[in-house]
Amino acid sequence: MQQDYMGNWSSMMHRVQKPLQDMMELNARTLQNLSYLKPEDLQQIRKPEELFEKQMNVFVENGHKALDYMQKSFAIFENSLMSISREVKNTSEQARGRM
Repeated sequence: MQQDYMGNWSSMMHRVQKPLQDMMELNARTLQNLSYLKPEDLQQIRKPEELFEKQMNVFVENGHKALDYMQKSFAIFENSLMSISREVKNTSEQARGRM
């Protein structure tokens, strides 16, 4: 009985930690991949329009990366909820079968 309890507890904690680890990895990758203007880019600018154009390009790139981040984070959340709901369903069916 004690081993079942500890095994269930360990399994549950792994399922709770996995989405958090995935989110932390996604956060780190997203922050590392954000675009920004480098000093070399600023040295090449001759007109104010060029600065505005470069800033808009960076803004659009980062906007796409933010959308990708949201899509991936919702997928992680969805997978987490699906696995939890599956386990609750299986556990409740097993409990009903024992009665």
